[in-house]
Amino acid sequence: MNLLAAASRGFALGILLLATSWASAFQIGPLGTQHEERLTNEPNSTLARIAGTLGVLIKTPVHEEITHLGKWCGGEHINLATDTYCSGRDVGVASPYVIYGVRWNDLPPFRLEEGQGNCDYMGHRNVCKPQTIRFSTQPACWHCLFKDAERKARTKAIVGCNKTANSIQGNLMTRSHFGDLQFLHGMAHAADIHPVDTRAEILDWLEFAWKVSSKEILPSTYLKNIDNPTIQRHFGCTEWKVVDLYLLGRQDSASGLIHQIRDIAFGSVLHTVQDSFAAAHAEREPQPGAEQCEGSAFVSPAPIVEFHSYGAQDGALHDHDDSREAMTAVAQDRWPEAVQVTRNLFELQSDGAKWADASSYLQCVFTLSERRRSSSPGETYRRIDKP
Repeated sequence: MNLLAAASRGFALGILLLATSWASAFQIGPLGTQHEERLTNEPNSTLARIAGTLGVLIKTPVHEEITHLGKWCGGEHINLATDTYCSGRDVGVASPYVIYGVRWNDLPPFRLEEGQGNCDYMGHRNVCKPQTIRFSTQPACWHCLFKDAERKARTKAIVGCNKTANSIQGNLMTRSHFGDLQFLHGMAHAADIHPVDTRAEILDWLEFAWKVSSKEILPSTYLKNIDNPTIQRHFGCTEWKVVDLYLLGRQDSASGLIHQIRDIAFGSVLHTVQDSFAAAHAEREPQPGAEQCEGSAFVSPAPIVEFHSYGAQDGALHDHDDSREAMTAVAQDRWPEAVQVTRNLFELQSDGAKWADASSYLQCVFTLSERRRSSSPGETYRRIDKP
């Protein structure tokens, strides 16, 4: 990510803006692990230096911490609010490949189609380079595309395969945050979507990712050939393979990533599930369930009342409930549900569970409440547009 020195001030301001407005899922840190940095051959030094100069950390690594806690990183729930040991960049309890996968849903690598790269940022034109884009390597381009999509998503649908008169072509990142792939974050892609439909998309995605993690789907498989309605609908028009989806730019054997794609896909499963416990993403019943999930050894979490949609949400309000503070709020009484469910999924993975074994529990995790209702921004998070 070689930025011109003359752009440093503008980029620094952009980082500050990003710090206050980036609508992620449960928050992730801006930098990957040192292991991830080595594997992707994409140093984070410039981004780290600028963020450090400002004294700004774009986000706290909440997803990473939940994942390490789910792998039984040390500590007790009663001390979780103040014990941040498991939130470090290089804790090393969960595999770095799982952490890479947990971060993938927010930061998938992508390339721009012809005509998509003319993004103007802080007075600088065409800031996107014709190569694989990651936040760590092209942060100005990434932020420019993100903010541009945030604006356009207010009036048009951002899609991949299903183009309509009122839609625009998105890339993997903008589709994930604002478009047709919001199920990656346990959310509906628009308002007034029936929860049964959103749940079906989420479970289809979890089936796909779990099958990659259990070797039931191989990295060389074309997405268009996978018998899965959601994968067909959103990726069936592409020539992408599974390995392209997860590892674009580093699909080569030498990087080592392709040999660990099972852990990467499992990390992506964790991200989607964890997000469904973030209040800005989905409303669940106030109390967790007390019954055992049918066909599983685990207790049912609180049922889902509503999947929220991001398009009409206020980004700052959304971010507040994706924070570490929100995640740890219940820790005096018990582990947060996101942590407990992550532990259960790690147990299934360590037992070598195939999708047929894991599906019963994941369906239970996404049980709908009897009070279920169609998607909305959620009254707590609704954006009030100025006249």
